[in-house]
Amino acid sequence: MTFRERLLTALKGERPDTFPWFCDLTYWRHARQADGDYPPEYEGEEGFVALHRDYHVGYFLGYATVSRSTYDNVTVESETHNGLTTTRWVTPVGEIWGQTRYLPETYSGAPVRWPVRDLDDLRVLRYIADATRTDPDQSQFLSLRELCGDQGHPTVLPPRSPVSQMLAQWTGATALVYLDADAPEELRATLDALGRAADGAYAAIEQSETPFTELPDNLSGEIVTPLFRKYQFDYYVQRIESLHASGKLVGTHLDGTIRGILPLLVETGLDYIESITPAPVGDVPVAELRELAGPDVVLFGGMPGAMFAPQFPRDQVRRHFDSIVEHHWDHGRFVLGSADQIPPDGDMNLVREVGLWCEELIGRGARAGL
Repeated sequence: MTFRERLLTALKGERPDTFPWFCDLTYWRHARQADGDYPPEYEGEEGFVALHRDYHVGYFLGYATVSRSTYDNVTVESETHNGLTTTRWVTPVGEIWGQTRYLPETYSGAPVRWPVRDLDDLRVLRYIADATRTDPDQSQFLSLRELCGDQGHPTVLPPRSPVSQMLAQWTGATALVYLDADAPEELRATLDALGRAADGAYAAIEQSETPFTELPDNLSGEIVTPLFRKYQFDYYVQRIESLHASGKLVGTHLDGTIRGILPLLVETGLDYIESITPAPVGDVPVAELRELAGPDVVLFGGMPGAMFAPQFPRDQVRRHFDSIVEHHWDHGRFVLGSADQIPPDGDMNLVREVGLWCEELIGRGARAGL
């Protein structure tokens, strides 16, 4: 089977000929490009697919959209000085602004001022949400799908769900918790507005040619669980039911701690949960994942990205892989994936080795059916 066939077979809950092996190589690529030592033959999207092919790993996280959004009467201004980026959203009812600082040591940016901090900011954010206009546009998705061919399949992403959007883009954790305690009605109204703003993107996904979509919510149990139960569970159920009615498989991105939130996610009706990060990086051992998740959902992940860094010897990575085979091969409903990303100092030769280990499973029967 090809990488694409393995992926689509597994996401439907069926058994491919081996574990599909898919990695997020975007962070590694960004770091290597920043340092100027990214191999030139892998530049561009076509080169990025070739990188996956040469290192025997599937292409899944070619992020794609099937719509484009604009704002009515909202101006977004951004400027960067000495690594500090300031962004302003100017509206007829006021403005909000935030700052992020680039951290060259980690090849990433970190917020140093969140845009939304009080009730006045919430009102501005609601205006921005209500001013969002979305039109369908499949061109990027169709181009990536053709480009990656048998190496995999691009992942269509809707906007982040409202609570996750607040945590990652607008308030951060501390301000969101205070707003939840001090102004729950105002917060609820804002979350509802952010949800409505995504309607056009979801409609475009339902009408598109993609067989699956993934909510890009970067969930982690120790922070999100109580907020998810209160504010986001019903949102997930609504979106999943609508997407299922249009024939789409639906997943979400859980790349932090697992124990508190995984059973909740399963209850929403998700088909798969991606970027599952077990111990020794996460909080749940490989052996306990299926018991915690139940029998039906497809688990996608299992290989912590951190294990590809120099601190983890190859023999430990091999033992971890063998543990996944021991506990998850017979049951099925498992896509082997990096969780979350291969780091800047990740060993790409080890990425290739994992792919070859998966090939060793071809022809090995399962003692138990799906």
